[in-house]
This record gives sequence, C-alpha cells and structure tokens, in this order.
Amino acid sequence: MAEPLIWASVLRGLQLPLAEHNLDFAALLQEVGVEPEDLGRLQGKVPLKSYLRLMERAAEQAGDPLIGARMGRSCGSETLGAVGFLFLSSRTLGEALSDFCAYLNLLQDTTDFRFTQDREHIAFHYQIYGVPDLDCRQDVEFSLALTSRLIRMYAGGNVELASISFRHSPSAPLVEYERLLRSEVRFEQESNTVRLAARTSRISSHNVDSTLASILKDFLDRELEQLGRIRSLQDQVRQALFGNQVAAPVTARRMARYLGISQASLYRKLKAEGRTFGELLDETHYELARHYLDESVLPITQIAHIVGFAESASFTRAFTRWSGGQTPSAYRRRARGVTNASQKRSK
Repeated sequence: MAEPLIWASVLRGLQLPLAEHNLDFAALLQEVGVEPEDLGRLQGKVPLKSYLRLMERAAEQAGDPLIGARMGRSCGSETLGAVGFLFLSSRTLGEALSDFCAYLNLLQDTTDFRFTQDREHIAFHYQIYGVPDLDCRQDVEFSLALTSRLIRMYAGGNVELASISFRHSPSAPLVEYERLLRSEVRFEQESNTVRLAARTSRISSHNVDSTLASILKDFLDRELEQLGRIRSLQDQVRQALFGNQVAAPVTARRMARYLGISQASLYRKLKAEGRTFGELLDETHYELARHYLDESVLPITQIAHIVGFAESASFTRAFTRWSGGQTPSAYRRRARGVTNASQKRSK
C-alpha cells in the first residue's frame, strides 16, 4: 500500500494553536521529518505518520495529554480548507455532516469518515487505519473536538451534543474531558463518534450561502473524481472493511457487489496490484483487532464481534495465525507491558 498522506494545509492550520501552547512549530516539524517547503505548496501533502508523530510529540512536550482536544476546540473551518467552508455553507446540519464525510478523504488517506442517521440520533464516526504501529489518540481527540466545534459554529446555541465517544481509554479525569468538550464523554466504546439528537439534522444556519456551497461542491467533486481515478482497488477494499460497509461475514462476492464490480473483476484487479482478497481481509482484520486490543479494555468476545467473528474461539484461532502464534490475550498483555514501560521511562 502506498504511503498514507495528509494535506499540508492541516499542519499549517496547527501552527497558531501550537504556538499558543508555547510549542515551537518549526522544531516539531524538523523532529518529525517535515521540511518547511513541504507546507508551502498550495495542495502539498506530507506523510500521515509525520503528522501523527507531531501530534504525539506536541502532547509530550507540553506535558498536556489533552492538547489534541484543546487544539480542536481552538481551530476553525480554515484548517480544513474548502471542506471546512462547505460545512458552514450547507443548507442543514445533517447535510453539512453528510458532505463533510463525503469529502474529508480528499484531505487525509486511510481514514474512514461516516455519517449515520436513525430515529434517535445523527452521528459522525471517525476511524484512522493504515498506521498500526502509531498512537493515534491525539489525532482522534483533535478530530472529534474540531468536528464538535464546527457543529457549534454552524448551529450556534441551537444545538447540544448528545455524547462524544472514544475507542481508547482516557488520559485524564473524565470531568476534564467533559468540561473541555462541553458534552457527555464516553471511553472504551466501539467507535470514535460525535452523536446528536436526530431532530438537529434539520437545523439551518443563518450564515448559509448556497452560491458558495455550489462552487465549493463543484471544486471538491472534481478533486474527488481525480482521487477515485488514482486510488488503488486494495485501498478501496481496506476502506470498506474498516468502515464496516460490507455485512459480515465479509466475502469476495459481497465486497464486489458493494464496489459495483463483478467478483471476477475484483480478483483480477487485485491480482494486477499484486494482492489477493484473502490477504487483504486477513491484514485488515488483524490491524483492526490490534487497534482495539491496544486502545481499549473491551472484552475479547466483543472485539471478536466488532471485527466480524460470530464467536471468540474462531477469532482467537485467526488472531493466533495472523500474529505468528500469539493469542489476543497474550498480545494485549505484551502491549500493555510495553506501554507501561515506555511511560515509566518518560517520567
């Protein structure tokens, strides 16, 4: 898989918030291997891993485990360029969140953004993948805090968040998160989600500019079409798997139907990219399982269900095969041991 990238404009948008936390933006860039000229290009991109490392290093240097959420609270629509401005120009809040998810992949690779709606709630879901060896906690908290801020910028005092959920465990007392995010906050959940009451989808902003929205959508649609032409089929398969877009049990036939191609075409195109469907399925399930084992305290039976297994015994057998002999329980114990040792060294 190609190196995942993120638009340089997102990093540029962090310069002032980082400076407000007395952090040296230029020094952080140098530390994570990003050259200043990489940020100067209008539509330049930088490695996603570099961005994630910058976020984690910022938290370490500031001595503030909540810095990602704090920066999300202070950033605005300009951080996300045309995607952010479209959010604030949409006709309704539901449309704003739906379009937000449709276009965010222009800014950031290997990330699943989803908008869901049922009788009780509308929700924005966020999950980053493709970087299994990196801690994404600061990015996740930043992204959900920024989305919450955009919602409040759009709706003003007419909206109240139902809850904000994170897959990982908290890095500070719960009350600090709730005071900062102004919402009920839940940890060790199945997804990273901002949830609102269903009725809020009909809220309309006083600042709606339909002409601007139309111009922005035309621009973003052209960019999205270009992205679709260059995105590999294996990337499309991985994104569908991480976003749970295909009903379990996931089969090649169901995946092909979701992608709008025949099963034979799925096999043929993946072969041309040097991959097989079985390999991608195993790799993605293994990465997803490791995320939950690393970041949450969810029981293994629940993780098995999330990954797509009907019962934990078959999940344990599969995980042991993927990992070269390590059970999910053993993996979790080892991961927690490494994390604890790292935290002791940093103190």
